[in-house]
Amino acid sequence: MTKNTKTALQTIVFLTLGGVLFYYAIGSQDTSSIWLEIRNADKTWILIAIVCGILSHLARALRWNLLLEPLGYSASVAASFHAVILGYLVNMALPRVGEVTRPAALSKLENIPFNKLMGTVVIERIVDLLITILIAFGIFIIQFRLISDFCTNLYSQMNSTSIVVTVLVALIFIGVGIFGFIKREWFYQLPILAKLKGFIEGLVEGFKTIFNLKRKFQFIIYSLFIWVMYFCMPLCIFYALAGTAHLGASAGLTVLLFGTAAMIIPVPGGIGTFELLVPAALGLYQVTGPIASSYTLITHALQFLVIIGVGAFSVAYFIIKTNKKIIKDVE
Repeated sequence: MTKNTKTALQTIVFLTLGGVLFYYAIGSQDTSSIWLEIRNADKTWILIAIVCGILSHLARALRWNLLLEPLGYSASVAASFHAVILGYLVNMALPRVGEVTRPAALSKLENIPFNKLMGTVVIERIVDLLITILIAFGIFIIQFRLISDFCTNLYSQMNSTSIVVTVLVALIFIGVGIFGFIKREWFYQLPILAKLKGFIEGLVEGFKTIFNLKRKFQFIIYSLFIWVMYFCMPLCIFYALAGTAHLGASAGLTVLLFGTAAMIIPVPGGIGTFELLVPAALGLYQVTGPIASSYTLITHALQFLVIIGVGAFSVAYFIIKTNKKIIKDVE
């Protein structure tokens, strides 16, 4: 089986899974009520959310340029920005492929070696992973009471059979962990663990690279700004709907975390996973039914519209610029 065939099959499988999850999350809802909520949404707040989305991508391009400086290369803001958008555009159809498309596009636009650019993308993902972990930790601290109450209610709803199954599963995991520790020397020789070890070492090395940046403070500011904009998008949509306008910053962080987790799952565009996880996050705040579904659909649709809308300009920019380079090289 060729790599392209494997990628196509994986895309079909995950897209089918996403479709099933989407139908499970939305299909059982009263669609007329959902569309009524969407039509009544405050368009001003939706427009502000769109601007926040575009600004987050611009900040990502600016941050990316900072990572090029220690390597001795530079790129225009326009080229980096459109390369970022092209990466997201491809990711909507082929998850993870966009991570290769982005450096490939900038390599064509600015004559920067692809392998060097690929390394900077890895560093970016390390930073984003660390920020996501910090957000998750912050939510756990801020919303500890809410999470504990949720777990308590979930436990109270479990019957004796469910409790026994949960305990057995926990014991199995503990047993596997003990066995793995005893036989750790044998496990260390497995190829998958060798790859995991290499991945972790790569993360550490990538993180160390950040300290070699010429403008560390700007890099931190851009990184924080990206995630502030990510946070502002769901927060603005809260205010766009009457049923979610009462939710505050802590709820916005929870939705951001759940939404990020939904997009990490390799389903094209997060279709289905987003519609399943975001309402689950809203459910923690007693926001359910058509309100939760309409909020989720608006938020997810905006992400698509920003990427597709700006992506059309990015495709045109890439074609025009690369054609000009070809003509110049011929001359």
